[in-house]
Amino acid sequence: MMKSVLGALSAVLLVTACASSPETREGSRNASAVDTVSRVGLSAQSLEPGECGLFLWSKTDTNRFAFFSKALSGTAVFKPAEEELRLTQSRSRGTIFGQFTTDMGYTASDGSEVALTFQPGETLNGGQRVEAGLITVTDPDGWQTKLPILGVRACQPE
Repeated sequence: MMKSVLGALSAVLLVTACASSPETREGSRNASAVDTVSRVGLSAQSLEPGECGLFLWSKTDTNRFAFFSKALSGTAVFKPAEEELRLTQSRSRGTIFGQFTTDMGYTASDGSEVALTFQPGETLNGGQRVEAGLITVTDPDGWQTKLPILGVRACQPE
C-alpha cells in the first residue's frame, strides 16, 4: 500500500520534471509519455517551496490526473473529460485535512457545481494519502456525473 502511494507521488514529480525539462525532444520516449498524460488528464502541476497541493486521479483510470488545487488558493482545475474546467471554491466543510477539508464545493464558469468529498488515508512524509473519494459534477440542467478518485495531499519542502 505504501509503495502505491509513493509511486503516485513519484509520478506527479516525474511528470512535473518531464513537462518542464527543456531537453525533452519531440520524438523522444519521454515526450510521448507526457503528451499522452496531458491528453488524458491535467497537465503537470508544480508547487513552490513551502506550498501544498491536492492531487487527485480517477480511481477507475489511475493514468488520468483529474483534479488539482493549490492550498489556500480558493481555486482548482478539473478535467472530467476533454475540457479542462477552472473552478472557484464555494464551500469548505468536513474534517480538516492539512490546508484542505474533506468536503469542498466549487463552481465552474459554465454554471456547473462540483462537489468533492473524500476520506483521509495514511500520513506520508510531507503529506497524506486520499484513500477514497468522489467528485460529483452537477450541470446547470441538474444532471450529475460522478468520478471516484484517489490521490495525495503533498507539500514541497522549503
